[in-house]
Amino acid sequence: MSFQDEANSAVVVMQVGDSAPVVHEGVSTGEVVEIVARADEGIAQRLRAAEDRVSAIRSEVVGDADLTVEYFLMQRAQSRGGELLSHDLEHLDPKEHQGRVDQYHRYAEVGSALLYRDRNFSGGSKFFTVTWPNFKWWPYKFNDTASSAKAWGGNILFQHTWYGGRRLYLVGLPYVEFPDLERFDFNDRASSFVSLP
Repeated sequence: MSFQDEANSAVVVMQVGDSAPVVHEGVSTGEVVEIVARADEGIAQRLRAAEDRVSAIRSEVVGDADLTVEYFLMQRAQSRGGELLSHDLEHLDPKEHQGRVDQYHRYAEVGSALLYRDRNFSGGSKFFTVTWPNFKWWPYKFNDTASSAKAWGGNILFQHTWYGGRRLYLVGLPYVEFPDLERFDFNDRASSFVSLP
């Protein structure tokens, strides 16, 4: 599958306020940006920037050992917040996670996706605070494991490492949750992640 084919095999799930989530399947990256822009131009602009960043990473970083190491070290330094917040959340009931993350968002800039090992927000979770190229890597170690998700703002899950394969855009304005990623044929498939800053 070429990069262009990958970009045309996306699913976008968007929830605005208390309305029901809306699902668009088989859309291109450009169509995703248009869909999001109708609801929130600010997130659409961040989505465009994230898509440009993913393209640059895939064309410039992947394949260059030195840049790959530098990229990993930068992302690893930023992921420390996710590690700390994941530890904090693991001691709470999953029903309390949204309130706790909302609290984080009130006083700090933190990531925007909480992925759970099992359906219905159970089985342990990881809070993703940064764009992460390979879920096999520490500190996340969550490759092909996510079965449910809670998300704030804009996020992209990728089927393969280094931002490849099918994409699942999770856009919550401000919040969205999915008790079963199988609904989008994405159960136990996520291998990399982009958070829209």
